[in-house]
Amino acid sequence: MDDYQQSLDTSDRTTKLQFKTNNELWNKVLSYRLNRQLKNNNDAVEELLNKGLEPFESTKIIQYQVLSPQEVVANINEFKDKIPTYEKKNLIPLLILKDAKSGAFYCECHICAKDLIELGDPDAVIDPELQAEYRANRQLEPDNYYFLQMVDDAEKGRQFSDIVIEYNVNYTPLKPLKILGGQHRRAAIIEALKKEMNAIHGIKVYFNLNDDRRAEIMRISNTNINVSPDLRDRIEEQRLKPVGMLRNFCYRTGILKQNEDFGDKRRNEDFTPTVRMMRGFIVNFYEGKSYKGDIDTDAAIPYLPESGKQIDPEYKTIFDKHIPKEAFDDLDLLEAGKNFAKLHETQSKNAEKFSGAAKKEYKIKAFNLAIITSWAFTAGVLQAYPDRLKKFYNLPDLSGNDDPLNAEAMSVAKHNTDLETYRGLATRTDQKERGRVLQLFLKYSSSQKPKITKEMCDAAIALFHSNKARIDTEKKLKQAF
Repeated sequence: MDDYQQSLDTSDRTTKLQFKTNNELWNKVLSYRLNRQLKNNNDAVEELLNKGLEPFESTKIIQYQVLSPQEVVANINEFKDKIPTYEKKNLIPLLILKDAKSGAFYCECHICAKDLIELGDPDAVIDPELQAEYRANRQLEPDNYYFLQMVDDAEKGRQFSDIVIEYNVNYTPLKPLKILGGQHRRAAIIEALKKEMNAIHGIKVYFNLNDDRRAEIMRISNTNINVSPDLRDRIEEQRLKPVGMLRNFCYRTGILKQNEDFGDKRRNEDFTPTVRMMRGFIVNFYEGKSYKGDIDTDAAIPYLPESGKQIDPEYKTIFDKHIPKEAFDDLDLLEAGKNFAKLHETQSKNAEKFSGAAKKEYKIKAFNLAIITSWAFTAGVLQAYPDRLKKFYNLPDLSGNDDPLNAEAMSVAKHNTDLETYRGLATRTDQKERGRVLQLFLKYSSSQKPKITKEMCDAAIALFHSNKARIDTEKKLKQAF
């Protein structure tokens, strides 16, 4: 078909078109006709010519492989009309892609630094309708070496790419570019702008995300930077329905201040409990409450929830049981939470007498994972022993002006099997450490002494190892004989 001649009737049937083509090109025309379900070849040629003669406008989009739903197309068109991307300014079409895993539609384009900062919102949230006040991104780390290097690069003209954004005008509409991944790059760009470095940066923009897709996109984008598992836990917790059950439990008990959110990583200053800590608290309270063994002669080990990958299955089981009431409303659990909040508050206040690194560490001693899980387990198991539970809850009051956990005594307590690098009781989170702290709290609850002492710490460590060795020996004897 090297010299194909084709008559093309226009609407007024006055024009005849002749052109040369080859088999490859003509086959593409035929394929186009079939895909578009056109009546004849003339219609296909006419439509292709019209497309080629269209003005090259910035409003044009190209969709790869799959057509977007109408509401997504409308959102994309709004984005192209309102956002001054490099592509819009230079009349370059946008290529719309679909992530087959999440089902989300997105495009990759570019924007100058000034426009990105003016229109970008770093306080993106997972659930804009029900949890709009709780941001999903981690806190900035302005003193981090890698961030400072990022700032230096930006000031020298470094162009960043793959800043992950959702176009969303449903909240904070004047800043529709919700940054799901790249808030540190955004902060570096701000510093570069102060030195008039208005570079072009690459952005990946998602459209019409629901809560699940938004959380997944954030989780994926956050794996590209050094993000703590605690932030991923917080993102996953915000996806659970009914919303805010764990956070509301912390509000009711005083573990979190009203409108405060969970921490995104452990810090010695301005520290707030993480999702993992509070999941551990709730799981271990019920683990202790249902414990059937002889707690004073066993070597029980409190449970440590999974973190950073998926919602811990033990916690999810308890969460699901409370869905009908939309709250962790167990009165015993709430009472335990209130007393733990009192313990932390007293510990933080009375540790002010220390100085330097010790002061920072001792003030948040109650939030050590070994302590918080063991404390909750003890509160649960002592529900069957009211007198011991009362003594246990009174620890902050009985300690007077001393920090109730006696962090200094804990720091020097150890077992003869511990290595020289061991820094004292409740400085680690492994099984052995959790078992030791549990024994300390149990023995304190039955002790006549009002305060935790160094001798009590040493005795609790020794008792845990003694009980464990006896239990292990009994198992071996049973297996052997």
